[in-house]
Amino acid sequence: MSERPRISLTLRSPIATLLLCLVTSSMHSGTPWRPVATAAQGRAGVIEGQITLKTEGTTRTAERYVDDAGVPQDIPRVPVVVRLENPTPGGTAKASGPLEIAQRGRAFSQLLLVVPVGTSVEFPNGDPLFHNVFSYSKPKRFDLGRYKRGESKAVVFDKPGYVKVMCEVHKWMRTAVVVVDNPFYAVVTDDGRFRIEGVPPGHHRVVVEHFDRRTVVVDVDVTPGGTARVDASL
Repeated sequence: MSERPRISLTLRSPIATLLLCLVTSSMHSGTPWRPVATAAQGRAGVIEGQITLKTEGTTRTAERYVDDAGVPQDIPRVPVVVRLENPTPGGTAKASGPLEIAQRGRAFSQLLLVVPVGTSVEFPNGDPLFHNVFSYSKPKRFDLGRYKRGESKAVVFDKPGYVKVMCEVHKWMRTAVVVVDNPFYAVVTDDGRFRIEGVPPGHHRVVVEHFDRRTVVVDVDVTPGGTARVDASL
């Protein structure tokens, strides 16, 4: 039987002692020694930034409609949402608000609702008139038809994506349902800032979406415990 190689190591610190124990144990067991993952390698990071809405060519948001009483109606501004695309490990998605978008005062009660895939959202009519809630968006196409006050209809959002919701009767009414398959999203504040915490380290695709503007996609790398910056203009 061949002799095992002898190791000579001067123990001057606790780290050296630990290394000697790991290497010696590996030699006797026949299992290759590998370094133990540090805590920093698993620490979550942050994605934050600033979203700027360009003013050029925004005639759509400047349009005005007139209701059946002759009162001018402005198109409401739907907030910008930032989200990570595709399934990402690290938690379960939660809705940003109540799972109900009511019609009250000829307006939707929520201008933006973020929900996990498979969520059912109610659309109750609280107005003394008919509404017809619909969407032509690719992730979820639906038309609830006209229904009166006191009635409610539900829609199950079963695919991730941005769903623009409108009313066929009242052209100025609008809202958006953003369907996500991970918990990493943020609704941009009025001053354009956002922050997504608890993001797993690695490469991610960040999607910035708005009701009237083109979608912006940014690739970003998040380091353990680090903060990645994403600034975009729509």
